[in-house]
Amino acid sequence: MSKYKSQIKQVPHSKGAALEFIHRFVEEKDVKSKTVIDVSAGSGYVANLWHSFGANVQAFDMYPDIFKSDSLTCQPIDLNQKLPIESNSADYVLLMETIEHIPNQTFLLQELSRILKANGILIVTKPNNSSLNGRLGNLWVEAERSDMFLSNEASVIGYDDTHVYNGRVYLCTAQRLRTLAGLAGLKLQQVHANKLSVSSLISYLFLGIFFHIRSYRTLKRMMRKASNPQEKEILEEQHALNINQTLLLHKHLCVTFEKK
Repeated sequence: MSKYKSQIKQVPHSKGAALEFIHRFVEEKDVKSKTVIDVSAGSGYVANLWHSFGANVQAFDMYPDIFKSDSLTCQPIDLNQKLPIESNSADYVLLMETIEHIPNQTFLLQELSRILKANGILIVTKPNNSSLNGRLGNLWVEAERSDMFLSNEASVIGYDDTHVYNGRVYLCTAQRLRTLAGLAGLKLQQVHANKLSVSSLISYLFLGIFFHIRSYRTLKRMMRKASNPQEKEILEEQHALNINQTLLLHKHLCVTFEKK
């Protein structure tokens, strides 16, 4: 793990691969004085990180009392409702480890697009059930991994007994996320590298060529039926995403979208 290992290990209900990605992102980008809205701030680790790099951070969470910071405050939010945030106000919106808990993902992405400025960036991180290992898990047990069932009515996730939220019932693949974001006026910018999945790599050695050939043949068949240039362009994007090696081989999904 990175030089932030000791810090990341102490962050509750977060994934190390996603937090390492965020560290690299803020180090590589000039985020000073940028308006950043974190709508799933949790314990505050990510919001505080952006603040330390000079960003103007607004933090929100379902349970704001969990949030800890010497410099920032956190406001309550319900991501199933219209967000109490001004339109066209954010340079960056952060949605980390959350979309798979939200039933109306279409509405949420529309709201996040609304609060972004033109050319603003939405950052989404989530478990990568579009990796080869994730796809096989869905095949075997219809869950994000083959060693677990889908979250159920008896299994809830939370910080403790009084701070609970939906389990990952609403699995969202990369393709679904790309399409819903597109409907909200957001264009896929990049799938970011994070941590290699050894099990997905082993699967890729046996099945990778099949995925490439099958996706290519599907693309060609659908291109023949496409009725306009926009549809053909979108089909090319879907094919490129389907065979993206970062998507297929990495443990976590860390992706950025740009408001058109």
